[in-house]
Amino acid sequence: NQSSNGEKFLGLFFDNIPGMTQGITFYRYKPWNSWTEPLKIRNIQDMKPDNIQFFYWKYPDGLYGAAMPLSGKGYRTTLGQENGTFGSKSVSYFNNMKQEMIPQMAISFGKDPYKLFAKLYAEGLKQIGLADNLRKLKSFPKIMDGIGWCTWNSSDMGQNLNEKLLLDAAKSFQAANFPLKWMLIDDGWFDQTDQQMNSFQPNKVKFPHGFLPVVEKLKNEYHIANVGVWHALDGYWRGINPNSPLGKEYKNELISWKEKDNPANDSSAIKTGNFVNPNSPAVGKFYNDFHAYLKSQGITFIKVDNQLETERMSVNNFPIFEGAKKYHQALNASVALHFNNTLINCMDMTPDSYLLFGKTPIGRAEDDYYPAYEKGQSYRFVMQKAAGHVMQAVYNSLYFSQMVYPDFDMFESASPNATFHAIARAINDGPIYITDKVNEHNFNVLFPLVYSDGNILRAGKPLLPTEDCLFQLNEPKPFKAFSMDKKIGLLGAWNISDADSVIGTFKPSDVHGIQGKKFAVYEYFSKKLAFADREQSIPLRLGKQPYKLFYILPLTHGNAVIGLVNKYNAPAAILSSTITLKSIWVTLYEGGAFAAVVKSKPVSVKVNGKAVAFHYVDNLLTVNIQIVNHKKHIQVDVEL
Repeated sequence: NQSSNGEKFLGLFFDNIPGMTQGITFYRYKPWNSWTEPLKIRNIQDMKPDNIQFFYWKYPDGLYGAAMPLSGKGYRTTLGQENGTFGSKSVSYFNNMKQEMIPQMAISFGKDPYKLFAKLYAEGLKQIGLADNLRKLKSFPKIMDGIGWCTWNSSDMGQNLNEKLLLDAAKSFQAANFPLKWMLIDDGWFDQTDQQMNSFQPNKVKFPHGFLPVVEKLKNEYHIANVGVWHALDGYWRGINPNSPLGKEYKNELISWKEKDNPANDSSAIKTGNFVNPNSPAVGKFYNDFHAYLKSQGITFIKVDNQLETERMSVNNFPIFEGAKKYHQALNASVALHFNNTLINCMDMTPDSYLLFGKTPIGRAEDDYYPAYEKGQSYRFVMQKAAGHVMQAVYNSLYFSQMVYPDFDMFESASPNATFHAIARAINDGPIYITDKVNEHNFNVLFPLVYSDGNILRAGKPLLPTEDCLFQLNEPKPFKAFSMDKKIGLLGAWNISDADSVIGTFKPSDVHGIQGKKFAVYEYFSKKLAFADREQSIPLRLGKQPYKLFYILPLTHGNAVIGLVNKYNAPAAILSSTITLKSIWVTLYEGGAFAAVVKSKPVSVKVNGKAVAFHYVDNLLTVNIQIVNHKKHIQVDVEL
């Protein structure tokens, strides 16, 4: 029976999962309750009691099982255990709900885990009427094709955010001829009182003339094509100040809630929040008016944060999933109207957010990037933070990539762990943006991420753990993750354990879905080339350099095109290629350090019809193609 107390749960439970050998649960952890982390379990009793957003397990015969919580009829559902049983827990946070059938969970089984997860989410979202939330139905935003910069860390978490910071940052990139394409003005710009917004306009001290003059200057003088801003789902962290002009405009439409000033502190003061009632038509007006103002100021996209706030806002005010659905529908409609669906979802790993992304295509897949050195931090500490960040992002993408292009968050290029972060983003299919402090950049890390025009070399698939790493977590072995660019495999390997070095193996078939029997294997950092059969194990050691980056290249007549090896994602630069017994034809996005695998020394190499010098040693052909006036679409013809 459904309880009259909205904070108690109803659910469906199983006594056990017979034969399960091991499982991974994705647990939404405190204090912020905004992100999930993978936790390994051996039996149901190991499982957390609730807040599990995705769960997969394995049987002795190699069969996988997977479960996702469903939500609806006002109820938000998570998975968990209760008295040693496994099941679903649905809450509404609203008393005296009408009794009816509530969606609980979708469960599926299969031998191929990646196909299984895709099938599970396709059917689960369909069953609750949210099939438009599948990533495969969404387009990656054009703005995010370029590399971006965010103010958050560079402004000391918003404390030093102002017009000057934006212009100084633009100058620092321009001075290095680095082609930055967009900026994101993160938290710290609001006109607010005690974390409640007073108006749509920015703080008059930080932006005395509004956003428009500085945005126009960024575009016209520094060629920053797009500028976005951050805001919370409820406007600001605790909504709208009811005593402000904005609050008075909505005074008859506001709801209130109580929350701790700092959820990480049990003795923290209790504060009040206020926002527009989701059941009021005014919620659509709020987002539309807000976004119309931002658009009038030259803003072209937004990042939306604090989606998890609905679990506090809803208590005694509205059924959580029903209210959250109305907020997201109004938000998404406004973003579609004003910003062509270009929205970065953040603090979003709760079903009352991620199930409701709608057609918005990008979602943060992990916790915040941890800034590099502060006093007293060791190199090991900084690298451990990077290891945890990359691991969490890649595992969370197993379920988040079913709905969005996973965002791995920003990072700092001057950090000692910058390359560790950079290669993970380079072989993922999400956005890439940095949060460098002004004039603190490592362009040796940044230039391999982008073309000369600032567009990123983005993978064709999300970055996911290889099958033999699905239950590994941070064991002292190489952590491997794969994606693809067209038919070429991209395989990253990291030491994310506490061990100084780790050893293991990899094989071409670790790249799920790759076709072929024989492969060339090229490693980006060492520039070493090897050959392997599909199931042939290749030794892998990660020591002082705790990462490697491999391209897995199917061979055609013994040959393969690698791409531009001065870029982390070399194969992404290949627009098209044809390999015959007598020739290789390649169209590249632009010039650079071109490389191909050729089984015998070529007769000639031509670039745009002109014969050029080339280097050939041990099956590796390299050609340095100069970039002239950002000329695009370079034709390379290799006569064999």
